[in-house]
Amino acid sequence: MKSVRNHGYRSFVSGLQQLLKSALLAAPIMGLVMGLASCKADEAPAPAETDTQAEPEKKPAVDQKIANAVAAAQANAQATSPSGAGQVAPPADGIIGVEAAAREVAPGSAAQLVLGAEGGSPRLRLGAERSAVSSAPTGKLQLSYRSGGSVMPTIEFDLKVKVAAPASAAPASVVDGAQANVPNGASPTAVLTRFSLANARPAADQPGRLPANARAEISKLNGSSVELVSTPRGALSGQRFQLAGNNPDLQPLVAGSADALTSVVLLYPDVPVGVGGFWMVKSREAANGTEVIAYRMVRVTELLGDVARLSVNTRRYLVNTSLPLEGLPPHRVRKFESEGNATLSLRAGSAYPEQAELQDSFMALVAPSDRPNQAVPVQSEFSAKLSFIP
Repeated sequence: MKSVRNHGYRSFVSGLQQLLKSALLAAPIMGLVMGLASCKADEAPAPAETDTQAEPEKKPAVDQKIANAVAAAQANAQATSPSGAGQVAPPADGIIGVEAAAREVAPGSAAQLVLGAEGGSPRLRLGAERSAVSSAPTGKLQLSYRSGGSVMPTIEFDLKVKVAAPASAAPASVVDGAQANVPNGASPTAVLTRFSLANARPAADQPGRLPANARAEISKLNGSSVELVSTPRGALSGQRFQLAGNNPDLQPLVAGSADALTSVVLLYPDVPVGVGGFWMVKSREAANGTEVIAYRMVRVTELLGDVARLSVNTRRYLVNTSLPLEGLPPHRVRKFESEGNATLSLRAGSAYPEQAELQDSFMALVAPSDRPNQAVPVQSEFSAKLSFIP
């Protein structure tokens, strides 16, 4: 597996601090067509297209503790990273570009962790080695997904986890409906964690009335899967999901499941950490099927015996200038924003959280090739609850 490159890390993290403090652009919502299993929200959908970009709306600044954590991680990076050549400025439009992304995290490279502080005493060593002989947990996932004015049914999955060595020729592109970012010729020290999505069903609480055939359509998701390629300690180097059944309109539910699992199955420091400890993880991954560079700030907020409570704040930057989303005409992305927040309860010695809750958002302003002066806002968001039992 290729080594992770540090070029541009210091200035990029400095820019991340400023972006985390700044207000985010709020654009009108434009929904993708969802098909048979979608149910309409109570509110009316916003206009699908506008002639100008939406006016920005001020939002509360990120918690100052997180901003301070970013600054501290930056100071740590300055002490450990090589200097200057090739540094890039943070992308104000949220689009990092192919070349700069390769300098930040080369395709196929494992995620990188920068420790900001170990925190106070007592401390726990978090995370665990993943291998084919280690015990794999079972779990449950509940997912609520919205795309513009359309709301998907809230679904529940049972999760079955299997750890194995990755195939030597894993696909590295979108093939037969499988979103892939898995390196060819993965390192023999890598592991592949496969989450099988079983017993797909509507949750008890729904955002609206379900279509008559919703339960039958949702059950077709049985056999879908999410695969993460990582180091044994959990440094992500690739991911993919596979949709089962014959209803492509349900793909966002599997893509959202992949994004949720990527956000809570994390890389942890090699040293014990306590309350106030924090670290940053930089990785190359997919969000909503789109290739991004992701930064996660993880902070220990509480210790209860051998269980740590963590907060995770994520910010992502788009690699390419187009989105591989079904139904979009030829276009160029003018602005991109994607972020997430999660809380986890993790027992020492486990690679998977006992409990996790998260919210995630994705927004892009898209200019169609035949109307380059117009902006089509595309937005989706999801929330999820996960639990794992050893």
